[in-house]
Amino acid sequence: MIDHPTLITQQHIPADDGWDDAAGEASERMIRGHLLKFADWRWTLGKEATPIDNGTRLIALATTAMWVRWEGGKPVEHIVRRPGERLPEREKLSHTNEDEWETGPGGEPKDPWANTRLVYLVDPDTAEAYTFSTSSWGGRDAVIELGDQIARMRTTYPDAAPIVELRAVEMPTRFGRKSKPALKVVGWKNANARPTETAKPVERIRPIITSGRQALASPEPPPSAPPVEVYDGPEIDDLVF
Repeated sequence: MIDHPTLITQQHIPADDGWDDAAGEASERMIRGHLLKFADWRWTLGKEATPIDNGTRLIALATTAMWVRWEGGKPVEHIVRRPGERLPEREKLSHTNEDEWETGPGGEPKDPWANTRLVYLVDPDTAEAYTFSTSSWGGRDAVIELGDQIARMRTTYPDAAPIVELRAVEMPTRFGRKSKPALKVVGWKNANARPTETAKPVERIRPIITSGRQALASPEPPPSAPPVEVYDGPEIDDLVF
């Protein structure tokens, strides 16, 4: 009787094991992994709306913006923002006649198009994928603020990916005290580095002044002890429309 280890050693293992192609199929999905939502001071997981603890830490890998059109409580169409471009204005989309809109929770016509943001995240320990979906003003603002912070860090560390905590913060409104989600940065990873590599900061140029005139420039020494840690996790990997 041949045991399993012996059988495995006798089989030919191809150089291309197919997992990269499988991951590529996963990356084509709009919602990847577990769906995250936020409402009324709570983060929830999946269609069952299972509560998830405030302070849960995940790595934010990527984001996308889109218009999503809803019909009968289901998403039926979406328009994704192209890299480097803005989303089209609402007036340029279809279904502009409010008389044809479905009735919303308050009894008023509800715009079928929702300005939506998706944030792709991953658990640093298990590599499980998550997608945070939000179409609220507070949610979109949280994504914009995170993007601004990432852009500043990447002026020095181009491959920096933030470790964020899922939090709930107060949002004063004319209707009283409300809540909005927050993606609080608590650390940084390098999503593209190998385990033995450290993050490489951008080399800055420092001018050399000679006799009151600017001469040849020399590289400025990079900052010591870069705050970006090495992360050898997966690339972004299911809101299934």
